[in-house]
Amino acid sequence: MSSLDGNDINQIMGNDWDYFHHPAIGISGGIIVMWKKDTTSFEVLNHSSQLVMGILSVNNMGKWNIATVYGSNDAYTRKSLCKQLEDCMIGDDPGIIGGDFNCILSKEDKRGGKRFHLSNGTKDMKMFLMNNDFHDIGFVGPSYTWCNNKEGTSRIWERLDRCLLNSTALQSIPMAKVRHLPSVASDHAPIAISLVEPQKQNFVVLRFEYTWKSYPGTWNIISKA
Repeated sequence: MSSLDGNDINQIMGNDWDYFHHPAIGISGGIIVMWKKDTTSFEVLNHSSQLVMGILSVNNMGKWNIATVYGSNDAYTRKSLCKQLEDCMIGDDPGIIGGDFNCILSKEDKRGGKRFHLSNGTKDMKMFLMNNDFHDIGFVGPSYTWCNNKEGTSRIWERLDRCLLNSTALQSIPMAKVRHLPSVASDHAPIAISLVEPQKQNFVVLRFEYTWKSYPGTWNIISKA
């Protein structure tokens, strides 16, 4: 969509929501961020064709750096996305980056098509994660978030969409899970992460034999448990 106004949002979502829209160019791109006005506020700090970055203030949970990503399918152009994220995601506040990165990180992220190889785009993405303390926390649901919707041996599945958290965010929501939801009207599947949903913890009984202390090789295992 190249244009959007408050009436459109009210018709789609109701009048409880505010929004920011970075327009599409023709039929390509476009990012919209929406937040519920009675529980959150969102201050946009930076935006481009690949990124909307801002500060999300959540009732009782403080401020969060949030980046919504729509990465270019061109690796060279996508390199500038990593630079924008590095410039934005600074400080000690919890940070979350989510969206369509148009990039896979390993052979497990793909099924069908040409064999996975470690491209420059993949290397750039991995370097960004390592240098900026962001982590892929895994997911629940189907393994892939995009499909080319072709038939037979021409069909390709990839995990192009993901959600990344820094260490501060992980400390704030240690039981967070990213969910891959069913794809309905798009070749991409939606992904979701909740900041406030209560998570059920499984408790296990740990039985400790004192004699294990006499075997140094077990100390690390015991410490982690």
